[in-house]
Amino acid sequence: MNIGETIKKARRDRDMTQEQLAEYLHLSVSAVSQWELGKTMPDLATIPAICNLFGITSDELLGINVKRRDARIKEIRVEANKYSSRGYHAEARAILEQGVREFPDSYSLMTALMFLSFNYREDSAGGLDEAIRLGEAILAGCTEDNYRHSAIQILCYAYAHRGEIERAVKLADTMPMLCISNECLMPHIKQGTAAYRARQEELNALLDVMGTALVCMNGKLDDGSRPYTEAENAALRGKQLALLDLLFEEGDLGFYHTRVCETHVEQAEYYAGLSDAQQTLAHLRAAADHAIAFLQWTSAPQAHTSLAFRGYGKYISFSTGDTDNTAAGLLAKLEHARYEFVRDTPELAAIRERLAPYADKWSV
Repeated sequence: MNIGETIKKARRDRDMTQEQLAEYLHLSVSAVSQWELGKTMPDLATIPAICNLFGITSDELLGINVKRRDARIKEIRVEANKYSSRGYHAEARAILEQGVREFPDSYSLMTALMFLSFNYREDSAGGLDEAIRLGEAILAGCTEDNYRHSAIQILCYAYAHRGEIERAVKLADTMPMLCISNECLMPHIKQGTAAYRARQEELNALLDVMGTALVCMNGKLDDGSRPYTEAENAALRGKQLALLDLLFEEGDLGFYHTRVCETHVEQAEYYAGLSDAQQTLAHLRAAADHAIAFLQWTSAPQAHTSLAFRGYGKYISFSTGDTDNTAAGLLAKLEHARYEFVRDTPELAAIRERLAPYADKWSV
């Protein structure tokens, strides 16, 4: 059904004459007749008034199958995520860019492309500018909170990265505080088992924030100094490891295996700088344990068994910035010159031999 046929049907369903419709729109009867005959189309400025009068969306007026459109957009996002979540960013970008060309008004696709453009801005020229352009377009035209909040998140990061601190602060001030976030509100709303699971979601969100904060506290101060010495910074990383060990007393870290692996690598780098072979190798062994445990979890995800998270987290959804899996990524890091002083030790050889059978590319 074309737009003229849609207008005719909507008009007749409401027992409205062409004359009445023309009067409402402040147009001639001839103009309405020409639409319904398919000879002309309404101006863009007239479409909102027509939709408002008939109680239909612009998609319905233009003959767009909304369900089919939404299904296609979801299909594009799922396909792009298969690649982007495993480090194949160029392939994901091509899929999303084609999707935006197909559906230029889809804020869902714009949001996905905005995240990709910012998070992997080094992969393409103008990635930061593209992320800002998309984010500003979303804020200018979109009324859905979830897309607007995503745009604000990326714009805050992007403006700060570009040195536009005031713009970033102004946007950040429009967002709610942590204590009134979705995760913190849901436990007070839901009942029974749902409330219990919501508490676990809240604890998981807070743990993610705390764990990240502990290892990201040593940025430069106004005078160029840092608040912690390298030794103190290593101690903060130790607190992150201790926190995760406390909450996952049975070692069932699930997704957090990859976080712990990264922290042990950072600890190994610190001790390598001190030429402390014992501590360097100890942290590399722990990193290898968690790299392998993460891969095993991705192939057969299990719900947590530790007390605080018991029964929670049996799902598999994660993203990686590299096409190498955690074992292959760690093996590559072991080639760095900082480990030259332990290069010929049997301990390092054992770590490499343990990782080798698991090292591979992520599959899409």
